[in-house]
Amino acid sequence: MIRFLLVLLLLASLGVGSLVALPIERVEVVGNKQLSQAQVQQITGLEPGAPWLWAWPYKLRPLLDNPWVRSATLERPAVGHLRIALQERTSVANILVAGRRYGLSRDGLLLPEAPPQTPLIEGRGEMPVADLLQLVQAFPDAKRIRYDVGGYQILGEKLNVWGQSVRELQDWSEARKMGKSDASSVLAHPLTGSDGRIYVYSWGVGARR
Repeated sequence: MIRFLLVLLLLASLGVGSLVALPIERVEVVGNKQLSQAQVQQITGLEPGAPWLWAWPYKLRPLLDNPWVRSATLERPAVGHLRIALQERTSVANILVAGRRYGLSRDGLLLPEAPPQTPLIEGRGEMPVADLLQLVQAFPDAKRIRYDVGGYQILGEKLNVWGQSVRELQDWSEARKMGKSDASSVLAHPLTGSDGRIYVYSWGVGARR
């Protein structure tokens, strides 16, 4: 019984010692662009002065609740030194949702407090995220993309095109890059005015001035 109590006392002493004798002296955050080092330390609780031996990977789980964070790993380069390596998502477009501007990641997540960028996506009705991501890729020069139940409108410098089908718009974009679009006669003359628009249909292309 006495031996058991001595073992417990020893374990308790080691536990207390690990809290005091080996504090975190330095926390390094790498791979972060959107989140600051202070934010990462606050979210994880891994800050100078906290127990180094008690810094376990589960402390990073709250980071993964942030949509900007794709992955996070914890490294121990030296005694008292921690390194938190982040892989953040990037925004490929801005999108308006209920009047608020978000970033849109390549895997379809909304990213809060994203920096302004183009294209700016806005629309009405259910948000077709997968379709919008395909249009962002197909039209790298787009400044604005609009959607509703009827179709999609792509706007940019000398670019004003509407289509009901993402596939048809993709095909038109590829033909446009090669100069083989059915709308070449329209594109030969810069469109002027807010009504200058190309319409892409399954049977061909039309234009309205």
